[in-house]
Amino acid sequence: MPHPANPRLILSLALAASWSLAGCGGGEPVVDGSGKTTAAQPAANGRAAPRPPAGAQQVARVIGGKRWIGDVPRDVFFEDPLSVAADRRPVGTKAVAGGPMTESGAGTDTASKTAAKSEAPADATAAADWKSVIGIEPLKSEVKSIRNSLNAHLQNVGKFNSGLAAIPSDGATLAVLASVAAEHSEDVSWKKNARFVRDLAGQMLTEKLARGRKSFDQVKTPFETIIEILDGGSPAELPESKDQAAFSDVADFGHLMQRIDRGFKWIQGNARDEESYKENAAKVRHEAAVLGVLARVIKEEGYGYADDEDFVKHADDMLGACLIVEKAVASETFADYDKAISKIDQLCTQCHMGRR
Repeated sequence: MPHPANPRLILSLALAASWSLAGCGGGEPVVDGSGKTTAAQPAANGRAAPRPPAGAQQVARVIGGKRWIGDVPRDVFFEDPLSVAADRRPVGTKAVAGGPMTESGAGTDTASKTAAKSEAPADATAAADWKSVIGIEPLKSEVKSIRNSLNAHLQNVGKFNSGLAAIPSDGATLAVLASVAAEHSEDVSWKKNARFVRDLAGQMLTEKLARGRKSFDQVKTPFETIIEILDGGSPAELPESKDQAAFSDVADFGHLMQRIDRGFKWIQGNARDEESYKENAAKVRHEAAVLGVLARVIKEEGYGYADDEDFVKHADDMLGACLIVEKAVASETFADYDKAISKIDQLCTQCHMGRR
């Protein structure tokens, strides 16, 4: 291990340099590269600068435009040797303040730029493009299915009471899909008003639903406005809606989990062998696409699991398995399909065991 620089040696060199270097307060002659001696320069106060002691040898030279002290290049020395000599901090792997010929703050500035670069947000367009998760056709198909389901449950209070268990998951899923439609790279006819559909769907579930007229009206009033928007109309009264909103502001986590559970149970009950998965191929692909969207949504920060590495990994793995299901059904590769369905089942079991 190299020994620290000797403070006395540094001090001696500093004192020698203080009278031998041009521009450092002295006016002594300097030997250039040709061996000639240049004339001494007067000091700033106009008086002749003090000359070096008698018998002293010239140690400062300029050779080819580069300054030397004896046979050693000037730039190997510290800018402020006295402060370095006084520094008693241990020398380790970190840079010591006042290192040789280093501009103050240069390393820190580079590190700051590197850190800033690493913290730069990902491309917003790529993050917002949902096409790789769900195509526009299955999205429209699910919205239509939810519309029909809610319409049937909202014919009267009696039917509302009978369908009470399914309404919350339908409303929450509609809010999510409306938000996705607004950011999707492909179009739906109501895209410019998607934010209103999102917020109106959220309004249907602002209070916990219960049997009876009060909850019936709570759901039916905003739903009728949603129908008008989906049909291409322009309702007179619309909520004040931002272009973007957190999923957690309009869709309850538990209601989304109910939709995931319902969709996966349907696949398990209707498409678990090679024959049935082919017979129900369109429905399976549809359910896989919707489940993929919800798997991506539930790990968003507003739901409280964004910092839970295990949960985020489960959600990511579930999304990946849903994408495999879609591809396996399309290519009729049952082995891949079976493996992906088993993976989703395993993920759901592991997640529930750790959080129930």
